[in-house]
Amino acid sequence: MQSPRRIGPIVIAALVVLALAAAIIVALRRPPVPVDLGTVTRGPLQVTLDDEGETRVHDVFAVSAPVAGRLLRVGLKPGDMAVARQTVVARIQAGEPEFLNARRRREVEAQIRSRAAILASAVARVTEARAERDLADRELERVKRLRDTGFSAEAAVDRARMTHDRAEAAVLAAMRQVDSARSNLAETRALLTPPAAVAGAGGDVVTVHAPVGGAVLRVLQESEAIVAAGTPLVEIGNPEQLEIVTDMLSSDAVQVRPGATAIIDQWGGARPLRAKVRLVEPFGFTKVSALGVEEQRVNVVLDFDEPRGAWARLGHGYRVIVRIVTWSAPDVLQVPASALFRAGNDWAVFVADGGRARRVAIKLGAMNPDSAAVVAGLQAGDKVVLHPGDKVTEGARIVERAD
Repeated sequence: MQSPRRIGPIVIAALVVLALAAAIIVALRRPPVPVDLGTVTRGPLQVTLDDEGETRVHDVFAVSAPVAGRLLRVGLKPGDMAVARQTVVARIQAGEPEFLNARRRREVEAQIRSRAAILASAVARVTEARAERDLADRELERVKRLRDTGFSAEAAVDRARMTHDRAEAAVLAAMRQVDSARSNLAETRALLTPPAAVAGAGGDVVTVHAPVGGAVLRVLQESEAIVAAGTPLVEIGNPEQLEIVTDMLSSDAVQVRPGATAIIDQWGGARPLRAKVRLVEPFGFTKVSALGVEEQRVNVVLDFDEPRGAWARLGHGYRVIVRIVTWSAPDVLQVPASALFRAGNDWAVFVADGGRARRVAIKLGAMNPDSAAVVAGLQAGDKVVLHPGDKVTEGARIVERAD
């Protein structure tokens, strides 16, 4: 039997070993991982295609210059109302002649000399034609006298009269050639007229009226300037006939059907607006993204599904966010999308079960950026870990993070 003196140190040593073991266990034991928890709920769910859009007036009329000339300053301002066929959009004055360079001037001077010679030749031809006509006149008179005395037949008179008529026509033709040559010469000489000679002449002014009634959307050329025929001047449209257009990826556009419901968001108002898809254009186009990637895009046109008073502050060319609904259900079991992660080829979540994380494989239906429809694997009211990190594993202790 051991003495009490030897038992005391043994007990103390045992207590020390137990204390060290307990300290090691406490030190090695991991604390619970703080996590954010979400709840599996039932409720309405929508799947949308989101993209940037732009408002535009349904029919925009671009008024262009009908003739070339000097555009006088346009008095209209954006927002002014125009009355069809009454409001003066622009006034265009006949343009001044251009300055001739040395080469062109020498060409024109040579043309003047050539056409002056042609005119002189035409005048000489008139003199020749008149002489032939006078000879035909005298010949006709002689034949008539011979016929009257019986020394000439009637056929000779007819031939003389025909010769006379030809000579008369030749005179008229020669005179027309003189007029033509004189006009050509005057036209060529006009090319040498310097601009200063007609700058203050005040040429004809063409007045351009608004083709339709509406508001002036843009004044493309306000200041006085020389414009060519067809130059756009003013855009006019009816701001009450507003629509929205968004260019979507062609792979997204094929999911959209006319009549689909849409939500217009981030337009500056207090609440989103309702709209409906009117048209998915049948022709796509290539657009280069901000990252330099070529994308095939398709325009989707929408109409507002609310009274004008709800969107009256919107105008032509305003930016909006368009959310087109491609799927919706009034009552569906759904889980926050931030709780989802991939487990092989399946989806999974971590469910909070008695203070520990339990991995559960689930089957999903439709999904949007915020929530996903649950087909199997979860029940309403289950708590799931949001944004699970590397520290959250099967069976790990977890605790909800304090707000």
